[in-house]
Amino acid sequence: MAADWQSEHDYLHSPLSQKPWYPDVVSQSLEVLPIFCDHDGLGWLKPIHASSLRVGLGVKEQPATAVMKALGVYGLTPSVVHSTSWRMENERMILTYVAIVPHAVQHAYLETKRIGRVALARGEATAAPTVVHIEQVIEHAVRHLAWLVSDDPVIAKELDSWREVLAGFSPEPFRAFQAASHS
Repeated sequence: MAADWQSEHDYLHSPLSQKPWYPDVVSQSLEVLPIFCDHDGLGWLKPIHASSLRVGLGVKEQPATAVMKALGVYGLTPSVVHSTSWRMENERMILTYVAIVPHAVQHAYLETKRIGRVALARGEATAAPTVVHIEQVIEHAVRHLAWLVSDDPVIAKELDSWREVLAGFSPEPFRAFQAASHS
């Protein structure tokens, strides 16, 4: 049996990558998008010195725990922490997590930005987009939240007061279906 399997899968004999792997180094960058909802709608917090909040993620570290620790530095405790996307940037994987925070904070190193609608970054059937702007990452994250509010009972409970504002962020697959049903 083993010989049969081996002969059918000889193409797997070479390594999938020529890059060395070290088990004790950072495995990727973790991007944290602290999002809040107030009387003006959706907003997010970003560092004053960068396009988004990023921290290194060690190979033995849980991403959600790293998100909580990173936001704790700013005195924030999120009610929801959820992965929404990943992308390659400058030969490094960026793993994005949205973190629902109760409100904007006054902090010397954070600024508040409002969330507006933007077109999603589009790639090819077998290739990612060549350029992804942070606003597109946020758009994707909010659409992801809009989907979770209708599909995940835990998130639905936590974000019940967000339903109306999230209704405008129709998740992408459903928008295509809605457009087809109206034609």
